[in-house]
Amino acid sequence: MTHRTPQVAIFIETSKTFGRGILQGISTYSRTHGPWSIFIDEWGPATSLPDWIKDWEGDGIIARIRSQQMAERLQQSGVPIVDTLHQVSNLGLPGVYSDDIAIAELAFGHLLDRHLRHFAFVGVERSNWSHRRRNAFAEIALQNGFECELYAPLSRRRFVESWDGGQEDLGDWLESLPKPIGLMAAHDLRALCVLDACRRRNIAVPEQVAVVGVDNDDVFCEVIDPNLTSISHQAEQIGYEAAALLDRLIKGKAAPASPLMLPPKTLVPRRSTDIIAVDDLAVASALEFIRHNACAEINVALISQHVNLSRRTLERRFMKLVGKTPHQIISEERLRRAKQLLVDTDFTLEKIAAIAGFSSAAYLSVVIKEHEKCTPSEFRQTTFH
Repeated sequence: MTHRTPQVAIFIETSKTFGRGILQGISTYSRTHGPWSIFIDEWGPATSLPDWIKDWEGDGIIARIRSQQMAERLQQSGVPIVDTLHQVSNLGLPGVYSDDIAIAELAFGHLLDRHLRHFAFVGVERSNWSHRRRNAFAEIALQNGFECELYAPLSRRRFVESWDGGQEDLGDWLESLPKPIGLMAAHDLRALCVLDACRRRNIAVPEQVAVVGVDNDDVFCEVIDPNLTSISHQAEQIGYEAAALLDRLIKGKAAPASPLMLPPKTLVPRRSTDIIAVDDLAVASALEFIRHNACAEINVALISQHVNLSRRTLERRFMKLVGKTPHQIISEERLRRAKQLLVDTDFTLEKIAAIAGFSSAAYLSVVIKEHEKCTPSEFRQTTFH
């Protein structure tokens, strides 16, 4: 008895790193659980659906659904559909998405670690995923005792009239903000707008405005000056899970009651947030020294020597300005590095402990359990590699 090869159509941006990552995850699932006969074409944010989709006799669709109209056209095919964008509210279709709240938490935590105390958000108009990131970022700031400035260009005439008008308007707004400030942009393209507006007004990045983007698109993040700190998605895992979900739907199984939300993969720090925002030059120098050397054999005495202060004076200034001791900051940096290695590599716990500056794998395991309420292996399993 022969089995018909499932025919799957994919409508996902091939022009962006995020979209290509999703496609790679779909490909991995198809190779290991298929094969599938896959239709895919060059696809961008403004590409229209092909006319044949209405009468297509395929088995399933994976898409980044941009509008209710697009959803309705896809549904005319009568096949199972899995969404990977989360743009349309109350879509009523199964989906696998990046967790926008977790993205906002990661961005805010990074900016707070830079000891910034003013925060702002620049979003993408009429985009629900951007609104979720904006609302979460502002709420997290409020929970930590800070206000968050929000840019709302749709209420601004110059933004509607032209690109230059919009950039001048954004520049006015950026000039009005308290400095230094940590700013989250909804995605990398919007972050580029912020960097351009700062350049037009001679606003120093990161010294006056530290900028975090989302998507970690290497084409955008690496070629601009200063290069952009950005958050990367679990794009391949989103594609893999979307394909697995579609496979279940094709086989007649019920869709889950709620979409699958995947946390971001990691934050990649670059020059656009390379700042320690404290007025005390010695403390700022000490924080920078810790950030670059925490995983080596350093201690408070060595840091005191580096900034030419007594240990007691340094610790007193740290508690006043940072609210933590130098030793606590060293420990936090080492834990951050260990967690990053657990997520991004397959290194043994012994190797990770050595790289991150822990005395032993056993001690690292104790610290992970204390902070994350799970074992290192459980922490690693929560994220796809």
